[in-house]
Amino acid sequence: MISDKSLYASFLEGDRGSFEELVLRHRHGMVYFLMPYVKSYETAEDLVQEVFAYIYLNPDRYSDDYEFKTYLYMLGKRRAIDYIRKETRQEKVSLEESMSIDQTSLEDAVHRRKNAADLNRYLHDLSPEDQKVISLIDLTGLSLAETAKIMEKSVAAVKVQSHRAKKRLKKIMLKGGFSYEV
Repeated sequence: MISDKSLYASFLEGDRGSFEELVLRHRHGMVYFLMPYVKSYETAEDLVQEVFAYIYLNPDRYSDDYEFKTYLYMLGKRRAIDYIRKETRQEKVSLEESMSIDQTSLEDAVHRRKNAADLNRYLHDLSPEDQKVISLIDLTGLSLAETAKIMEKSVAAVKVQSHRAKKRLKKIMLKGGFSYEV
């Protein structure tokens, strides 16, 4: 698999397909990461689009001293915090727009939202910090070091919190009739 840094370098050279690949790789993980902040799947999707639009319009802002994923999640976290501060209202899709959506993409969207809602329901019972650590490590695949940087904690503290959060999530899911592997 081509690294994120290589894809970004190709994007800087004018390859739009490389940027699209970065979006496809990271958009779902970003949505799950932002959901605990904004409490809405749709709002998290909007913020993820804003982050990628920012990166596309400001390609020179990224420094390859950092992993692309770390940069991406730091931008996402900042956007979520700005959103919370402004307490903006989520725009509703008009009836005409919703009727023009392709049926298969609508079905896919419904399935994604249901899966996200099920996971969000269990994650919601955890503390915000536990939600973040599970989202970053388990849902998006960030390393402990990357997660520590984003959460502004030590690697050891993140490791301990991750372990404890997984145990709490397992307990919550078992009560709900689901199994969870730690």
